[in-house]
Amino acid sequence: MDISLQQLRGFVAVAEEQHFGRAAARLNMTQPPLSRQIQAIERGLGVLLFERVGRGVRITPAGETLLAYGQRVLALLEAGPAAARRAADDHPSTLRLGFTAIGAFAVLAETLDLVGRQLPHAAVELAEMVSADQFTALGELRVDLGLVRPPIPEPYASVLVHSEELLLALPADHPQAEGDTPIGLADVTDDYIGYAPEGSQYLHDICAAMIGVDRYAVSQLTSQVPTMLALVRAGLGCALVPRSITTMSVQGVRYRELVPADTHSVTLHACWNPDNPNPALKPLTEALLAGPEPR
Repeated sequence: MDISLQQLRGFVAVAEEQHFGRAAARLNMTQPPLSRQIQAIERGLGVLLFERVGRGVRITPAGETLLAYGQRVLALLEAGPAAARRAADDHPSTLRLGFTAIGAFAVLAETLDLVGRQLPHAAVELAEMVSADQFTALGELRVDLGLVRPPIPEPYASVLVHSEELLLALPADHPQAEGDTPIGLADVTDDYIGYAPEGSQYLHDICAAMIGVDRYAVSQLTSQVPTMLALVRAGLGCALVPRSITTMSVQGVRYRELVPADTHSVTLHACWNPDNPNPALKPLTEALLAGPEPR
């Protein structure tokens, strides 16, 4: 079955609004023809896309799958004219780069250096956001390249750009803050400043596995490591943080190496949407894939 662009826009609107009335208002149309569009798609595909829930609707698994493709198609259609203008324009290309707060300490400088070498005349727009938001922005073509934590969802392409160990951050006046020998997590009885699952699922899961879910007592949750270190300094707990964050000097915080049995690395990846038409992206991704990996 072929789905028209009008039908696809209607379906995406209903899926995002979870309500036929609001979707119709968003599309500047009445509700009956919108309902007929959705029914036509469902008949053609032989699947149910929505379930009625009270006054709204809930998308089905089949609808979720179609929504992922529909949003990509509409994003590409919206980005196409701008990409064509950029290609024909004498002005420098623009590369939109997303990064996490920790990524700024780990590899942002190296990535910008690579961009400068591969795209010397390109303008770079930077956007700090957590990995989950970057994946959304990549799909909507609001970001061209992201520095993200795994796992990398389909359909994005990626390459490993950085790997580093986690360290234990403690208040400077903590009894275990001093010492040159590695410390074992079993010897730490304090609560932890944890990573919020909503913004830092990857680091949250790793820390819980390292410490042990039964021992992972969390006093506070945050997605931002600078905030985490401020809470450590205030004595609200200790924290497991990537080594690169030690380049940011925080008075009142000390870092301890972990014993080999407890040591764990975390990775950062450069990620992009293969459907992104921005001509500035290709030479950069080719350089990233060719290596060497920026450190």
